[in-house]
Amino acid sequence: MDIKTPPSAEVMQKIQENSVKLLELAEKKFGIRLDYSEEALVVGDDLLTLFFKNHRGHFYSASLMIGSFLGEMIIKNLEGKWRHDLLIRKVGKTKALINPIMKAKKRLENGLVDSLVFYYRDLKIITGGDTDFAIDTKKTENWRKKLRKGKWDKVLLERMFDPEEKKYVREEAADILGRIGDKSVVPELLAALEKPDNAYYACLTLQSISDPKALESLLNLLKKTRSNPLKHQVILALGALKDKSVVPYLAKILSNKDDLTAYYAAISLGQIGGDEAIQTALDILGGFKKGNRVHAILILEGSSDPKAVPALIEALFCRDEEVREAAARAFQFIPDEGAVKPLINLLDEASPRLRIYAAYALAHLGKQFLPAIQKILKDSVPMVRSHAERITYWLEKGISPAKCI
Repeated sequence: MDIKTPPSAEVMQKIQENSVKLLELAEKKFGIRLDYSEEALVVGDDLLTLFFKNHRGHFYSASLMIGSFLGEMIIKNLEGKWRHDLLIRKVGKTKALINPIMKAKKRLENGLVDSLVFYYRDLKIITGGDTDFAIDTKKTENWRKKLRKGKWDKVLLERMFDPEEKKYVREEAADILGRIGDKSVVPELLAALEKPDNAYYACLTLQSISDPKALESLLNLLKKTRSNPLKHQVILALGALKDKSVVPYLAKILSNKDDLTAYYAAISLGQIGGDEAIQTALDILGGFKKGNRVHAILILEGSSDPKAVPALIEALFCRDEEVREAAARAFQFIPDEGAVKPLINLLDEASPRLRIYAAYALAHLGKQFLPAIQKILKDSVPMVRSHAERITYWLEKGISPAKCI
């Protein structure tokens, strides 16, 4: 049978019935009427975790149902055609071949690690589609209000603080609560910060539902905990507060022997921004303070402050390849024409990542740099060519380029 052969009429009917069944279950279980929009995928992906609490054991019927919905949603938004073997071909502007049923199976097996949202967003970027995603936030929030009205936020609170649940189930509950919950859950989160067994999960949620009242408790946790996993979540929760008073505490962590802990501190400092955080990064880049220079660039990248530009331009000439890569990547977030010449020069560098980051940075400066980017359309490395083709398509169509992280 030819690979382009479409499914039989009976199989197509079954796909559509399975897809509709998922929408009907969402309405019956949660009281919300989803559709095939990107906003529905954002909310629906979370509902899968609420509906299928224990992922393993739902392989066949659930995989078909979820995979049929995902496939139909992709076709309606990105185009594509079902094949007889239940793969989808010709997605977007490419010959991409995808397997939504298998992706649904992985989502059930692994939970949010295999998020349908991440999968779809990556697919949209790879296939050259518009880089905007689920922009109707009012539509998404209306669905989430209905979930809160149905007290599903309370269900998530119970699940994340239930010691009988598996760790990954509690983590997912905390993650989802951060998206569908609101300030009404803050008192329970603050109380959980005082309990060693629950503080980790509370910090996960506080990264999305931040509240100034958590500041003192988070700082106390940061000082006393010996658990690196908890410390990392505390650091990220502090960053979400964007309170400049915590900058000195996080700045001390940049010289931590544990590189991952220092990395999270850099992420949070970039999120907070401000003169003190930026000066800390500049001092590390200049050799006046101890710290990883790549982490210092992360701070500048996160701050998106134009004051970082001179130091980032200088970093493009550093002998350390990782530092140059980090600086080139940062110019996607702080576009500046002062960096044009060194970025164009980086398109000839030996490192494929440097060539890719430089191309994305130039793309964020505008279509006028398309001729320079097109020089790597014939690059010897397939990955570089692929990114160059994607950038070229976006710029020619007037689409805002995605960021290459």
